[in-house]
Amino acid sequence: MAEEPPSNQNSHQDLARVADTDQLDALYRENSRELWAIFYSQCSDPERAYDAVQECFLRFHAYSGEEIRDPRAWLLRVGQNWLRDVARRKSSGCKLSASLDELANDQFAAEDILASEENRSAIREALQQLLEDDRKVLVMKYSLNWSSAQMAKAMICSAAAIDMRLSRARRRLAELLGEQGYRND
Repeated sequence: MAEEPPSNQNSHQDLARVADTDQLDALYRENSRELWAIFYSQCSDPERAYDAVQECFLRFHAYSGEEIRDPRAWLLRVGQNWLRDVARRKSSGCKLSASLDELANDQFAAEDILASEENRSAIREALQQLLEDDRKVLVMKYSLNWSSAQMAKAMICSAAAIDMRLSRARRRLAELLGEQGYRND
């Protein structure tokens, strides 16, 4: 007769911990890139944005309060709050990093690469002049391809409010780029 493994509280806790870890890993794989992009849009510092992603997942893992209905929105709020706290503690703001723009491909002519770098620089400069919420909705829409409903859930407002914010953010960005000599094509 085969013996059954001992059934005790510790083995059930171990199984639950493995399941929680697997779920956390899946949640991280699904959301970390998008969260990083949003956090980067807030602080323009790739390392600080990565730290915010790590911090929000650590806090998610340690959280033991009420059930989280929308983990993605919860992670976004925690990371944004962490970034605000860090910015308050540090007197200097985040600085832009050109390292993300150094992805030039040898297939392109030097003139095309230079023009592309100039455009990215102008857009980055204009984005830095926008309000934080304007940058967020533009990144969510154009970098992450989120719908208005997804953005509304993350920013805790209606889809109609998101559409209005997006329209205003596009207009402000176009005005800033126009001041730099770019046409609105």
